[in-house]
Amino acid sequence: MSLIEKISACKITLLLIVSNIAVYLVAGYLDTRAFESLSQTSFLIDWGANVPALTLSGEYWRLFTSMFLHIGFLHLAVNMLALWSLGIILEARMRPLVFLGVYLLSGLCGSLVTALWHRGEFFLSCGASGAILGIFGAAIIYGLHDRRMGRPHVSPGSLLLSLVLTFGAGFAFDVDNAAHLGGLLSGALLAGIALYAERLRPAVAAAILIVAGVSSAAALVVVTLNHHDRDMQEQLAAARFERTLGKMGLLSPAKAPGSALSLDKCVDRVLYDAAQSQSPAADLRACLKPDDSEQALLAAFMSPRFQSCHAQVAELRQLFASAAAQEALIATDQYCGTQAGIYAALFQEQPVELEAEKAWQTRLLMRFLVDGGKRFRTDSKPLQSQANALQAILQRPGELASAIIGQSGCPYWSCAR
Repeated sequence: MSLIEKISACKITLLLIVSNIAVYLVAGYLDTRAFESLSQTSFLIDWGANVPALTLSGEYWRLFTSMFLHIGFLHLAVNMLALWSLGIILEARMRPLVFLGVYLLSGLCGSLVTALWHRGEFFLSCGASGAILGIFGAAIIYGLHDRRMGRPHVSPGSLLLSLVLTFGAGFAFDVDNAAHLGGLLSGALLAGIALYAERLRPAVAAAILIVAGVSSAAALVVVTLNHHDRDMQEQLAAARFERTLGKMGLLSPAKAPGSALSLDKCVDRVLYDAAQSQSPAADLRACLKPDDSEQALLAAFMSPRFQSCHAQVAELRQLFASAAAQEALIATDQYCGTQAGIYAALFQEQPVELEAEKAWQTRLLMRFLVDGGKRFRTDSKPLQSQANALQAILQRPGELASAIIGQSGCPYWSCAR
């Protein structure tokens, strides 16, 4: 065979290898945490690794993205070598689209088995090995069939030995054997269907393969949705919300930039004075210090926090339906909008209209709600109920949810690095 014929015979294998390498290089170029051992967990979570608590709480895309994400160069090299060694043989035997279907469906099945097997743990899984084990399973089925038919074949014995070594290494080095097993079994099953289709007329065989692929994908969707973890979804949403409020300086001064806290105190004084004098507007620019580099960074640092606050409140309102929780979250949303307006008035060149009295009242209410009655008192039962409801949300995260959110930043499509 000429070089072009060889490439044509394994084009899907080459495409998959190039895709995996491209993801590794692009992610490493865009995010330097890829090569920092202390930040690698955060990098992998943000770029789509399979973390069961996140995956089963609604981030189902992680089942797919984790298949193209690798921990390091050695991990990538070993997987791509295994994919190449089997792909150049099996793709020509299976037909390219069947080969691609087995690869993708096996990888998704392996990811789902991992998520279900390790639910309740802070477990992180990534890599193409689940999909590659699916190709291993298919190669074993095809090898056994072709040997029985007297055709040239891949040695099933060699493949079985490789599998024994693979699973043995998994137990010895804490590799994700759940993904390996899920990928292996699904690949073998899909290969059996593909072999059966070879006996049929081309039109019937194509119909059988399409039905098998669609049915397999539908089964993965059904199983995934049936194991949706609403409790963990609530905990993770509350943990994100708690972290955002902390960075805005509402929960712990240590979590917010010191310059933001000092600026906030000045804003408090200006708004209070304007509210007491019944002035319709407040001169917030008096709080800015000329040539203060830390203050200059706040416009870029804090504005995304206010946007995150809006998005997180919207998610929480879907999860916590009590009337008191809804009112508290509406007040929180108003506070985040007020803070965005204050920062616009501080840092934008164009004048921004801001009602001093309303801004002061909104900020005062938010402080009461997050305080939960420790320092502030009220005779209003509705307000106290709202404060209790917000406290319940902030106390909702368990140890696992807090640990995961503490390690994560933001998904790769939603924040500039």
